[in-house]
Amino acid sequence: MRVLITGNLGYIGPVLTRHLRAQHPQAELIGLDTGLFAPHYSTSGPLPERFLNRQIYADVREMTAADLEGVTAVVHLAAVSNDPMGKRYEAVTDSINHQSSVRLAELARDAGVKNYVFASSCSVYGFAEGGRGWRAMR
Repeated sequence: MRVLITGNLGYIGPVLTRHLRAQHPQAELIGLDTGLFAPHYSTSGPLPERFLNRQIYADVREMTAADLEGVTAVVHLAAVSNDPMGKRYEAVTDSINHQSSVRLAELARDAGVKNYVFASSCSVYGFAEGGRGWRAMR
């Protein structure tokens, strides 16, 4: 199994990477991230890259079909996840969060990737007025 994790150096990526390594020790784990926040890790533990077989420092908007060669699963975490940033830099946020996500899904489909996980948040789905959100579903 070869898993590509986009945004692996962000907030969720290191936790996911450690989990996947523990659950699938023989899997080939590949991270793809710009590394923008890498100098600001808040962990005292080992850096998350050590759980990967390979780290690619690149922008998700510039991915190619070659980046998905032999990949069996994609976990897509790469996004601008801060509402004030998204508002201030709307075009860049749309380019990363929307356009590159659709493009990556299409590239993955065309490359024969069998599993594609798109992680999201309330920043994408929006706020539900009157308690109709996930809390009301419990």
